[in-house]
Amino acid sequence: MTLRHSILALLLLAPALLPAQETAAQDNDEVGVWTELGLEKAITKKWDVGVDLEYRAQNRARFSAGLSTSYKPFKFLKLGVGYNFLYSFRPDKYKNKDEGEEFSDEWIKGYNHTPEYWFPRHRFSAEATGSIKFWGWFKVSLRERYQLTHSRARSVDKLKHREINEKKYDFDEDWNEITWYEKTVTDEVETTEKPSFTDQVLRSRIKFEFDKKRNPFSPFVSAEFHNSVSRGDHMLLQKIRASIGSSYKFRKHNEVSLAYIITFDMYDVEENEVVRLHDRLHAINIGYKYSF
Repeated sequence: MTLRHSILALLLLAPALLPAQETAAQDNDEVGVWTELGLEKAITKKWDVGVDLEYRAQNRARFSAGLSTSYKPFKFLKLGVGYNFLYSFRPDKYKNKDEGEEFSDEWIKGYNHTPEYWFPRHRFSAEATGSIKFWGWFKVSLRERYQLTHSRARSVDKLKHREINEKKYDFDEDWNEITWYEKTVTDEVETTEKPSFTDQVLRSRIKFEFDKKRNPFSPFVSAEFHNSVSRGDHMLLQKIRASIGSSYKFRKHNEVSLAYIITFDMYDVEENEVVRLHDRLHAINIGYKYSF
């Protein structure tokens, strides 16, 4: 976590706090609901294992199932590794391909359409979380997570629709020039082979939490930075994610959580392009975990 990242986070979060009428003209926001279900088993006082399921209902929906284990060599340090199977959805996409001015000698109206599809990914992670508590209730933690995600090669079909309007000339019986347009419609399906891809990310998260013994509520606020480490010899900031919420423990083994999450995508790895700063994802995160 660097000072540069902290300043950048404040600059990006500021527009989200402005009144809606001031930013609606330039923002492209999306809203989603994330649901999580977890099961955690303590093997010893320092070692536990867990399984989790997650579904993200949003434009790019995602289902995931994971296995993880963690170990606490010290009270202030927690180490963990995990694996997640991800099944991701990509919505259909249209891209206009109009060429030339309307009613010129030749003008083309068309579009490219990529139908929606699902595809699998495999994700491995290793992390270390350091934490410290002040005044017996204010907990500050910093988590560094290395994440490797592998996408298998896949074929994606794209429909290329074109309407070619060509101006034609002729003469009538009185040798007056007449013109008209002939339209030729073509539909071509193009199959693109997307090669396998491995993305490596370092996720740095700082979290502030109310954590007091015998108090079932644990409000928190956090900020996380996703830095790509597989884009050459330098790190590239992919996204910034901030969240605020609370967890609630009841009946000893049960915990529910509710949080609001806002994500700023800075770079699209799959498309290899920079994303507009005002594209934001808002999500309500609902979770349940059973620990024993």
